[in-house]
Amino acid sequence: MQSLCCQSTSIRSEDRMKSATALLLTLCLSGALVQAETASHSDISAELGALRATVEELRLMESRLAASESKVQAQEDSVKDLRAELDVTKKELLQYKEQAEEMGKKLADGPKVAFSVALTGAVGPFNVESTLIYPKIITNIGNAYNTYTGVFTAPVRGVYFFRFNAMDDRKNNHMGAALYKNNQRVLLNYSWNHWDDHEHVSNGVVLELLQGDVVYMRLPAWYRVTDFVEHHFNIFSGFLIFSM
Repeated sequence: MQSLCCQSTSIRSEDRMKSATALLLTLCLSGALVQAETASHSDISAELGALRATVEELRLMESRLAASESKVQAQEDSVKDLRAELDVTKKELLQYKEQAEEMGKKLADGPKVAFSVALTGAVGPFNVESTLIYPKIITNIGNAYNTYTGVFTAPVRGVYFFRFNAMDDRKNNHMGAALYKNNQRVLLNYSWNHWDDHEHVSNGVVLELLQGDVVYMRLPAWYRVTDFVEHHFNIFSGFLIFSM
């Protein structure tokens, strides 16, 4: 009987030891799990923080990239506008070049008209206005000036330049000359000679003439002009600038 009691007591002690051991193991495992879980939450928080920082950095880079793309697009648009302006300028220059070439061709293929004629002595004074006839031919390309009538006749419609010089040496007298287009006086230049010396006047004008229009010089009444052999003080000149 006593042996049975001792055996029963021994079994209970072993059971208590097993229970205590199991409890201890349970507590250890629970602590390890809590520690592991705590460590796991810390790692996740750190990773989430790093991820948020990365996302913010990516957003900032995206914003900068969008701004750069906007600038690049603006520059591309500006380059396109400049290219368009350059194309327009090239077309205009090409048109001007073609016009210049056409004008040059017309001038090259058009009529050649130029003359310079001179008086050879004193003319006047007359009691009426008279046409000046310049007998000395210096140049008469195109033969548009008539040495018998003193009249230049436009061979083609165009723009012409005319110029004249006049001189006289009579003291206390008027001198000068007038330029006419058809029957209309265009200009008159004159002077009163105060001294016993050479008095000069000159002028020039650009005229648009139709084919057949005439230009000539006239000496006003009581005026005189004088030349001395080859001095050519009195010159009447003109030439075609361009035809139309």
